Amino acid sequence: MTGDRTSTEAHLSALALLLSLLLLPVATPVRAAQVREIREVKVAYPPSMASVTLMTGIKQKFFDDEGLRPTLLIITSDLALKSQVVGEIDYTLFGGGSGLLAAAQGLPIKSVHLAHKFADLTLVARPEFKSVAQLRGKKIAISSFSGAVYTSTRAMLSAGGLDPDKDVVMLAMGRENVRLQALFAGSVEATPLPVPLHAVAEDKGYSLLADIEGKFEVPFSGLTVTDKKLKENPEEVKKFIRAMVKAGLFFLNHRSESVALYMDWLKLSKPIAEKGYARSLKTVSPDGLGKESAIRTQLELIKKTTGKEVKQEDVIDFTLLRQVLAEMK
Repeated sequence: MTGDRTSTEAHLSALALLLSLLLLPVATPVRAAQVREIREVKVAYPPSMASVTLMTGIKQKFFDDEGLRPTLLIITSDLALKSQVVGEIDYTLFGGGSGLLAAAQGLPIKSVHLAHKFADLTLVARPEFKSVAQLRGKKIAISSFSGAVYTSTRAMLSAGGLDPDKDVVMLAMGRENVRLQALFAGSVEATPLPVPLHAVAEDKGYSLLADIEGKFEVPFSGLTVTDKKLKENPEEVKKFIRAMVKAGLFFLNHRSESVALYMDWLKLSKPIAEKGYARSLKTVSPDGLGKESAIRTQLELIKKTTGKEVKQEDVIDFTLLRQVLAEMK
């Protein structure tokens, strides 16, 4: 009897094991193919308002929908663009001033999507300064001596009656969070800040002296791709562009989710996040085409810098973007 019971128990155990194996998820060819479709892409970006469309796309899983998984890298624009050309990075968000100038100077890249209509910067000063003219002889913190921040700062100073080459001391100090802390510490008297950091400073009593709108608008936060990738893998580029377009539209049409993104990502209070979002509505591009007048201004600036005529098609390629927009109608 004991032997029969042991034999029966053994058969039942084997049957239970077989059933458990049959109930396990099966890696069907279709399912396996779906898993293989997710591709990691390396993206260099600035951790600021410039990247709000990218961050929205990640948060809302628009890149997942396209089978892409962005891996984010925080490095300087010059290093990012050079790394992209040698194949170490797939995409960058430095295709505004820096990327367009680099392309004009011979780097084999193109800007294929402009997340913002123009670089929306505000010249913020310590509380005792009430006008741009009062900054004569003072220190102004900028990111570097090239790109949208530099040219926009010069334009705001000029509009306020100062000669940016003679009347102020400009110091290259890097990203906006570093410049903001330098302003708070008293190391500089003023600095240009993007949305929503201008609101952070204003909330602490700092003066908003000027903004760039209508003075010297230039492209901001362009998506760069190498000529090689455009030629060899246009479908992947289209997927990335499509996710960015969807993200831009979502940001513009979903206030509560976008304010929450600002609060979580940039660690802002709700009042400041709401101010930032309201200001962003006039600059975030709904289609990725940027603003024509800002692009023309940038091309004129490139001509002054390089001494040669540069056409839009030399530095920008909206071919895939226009295809995406047509498909999304």
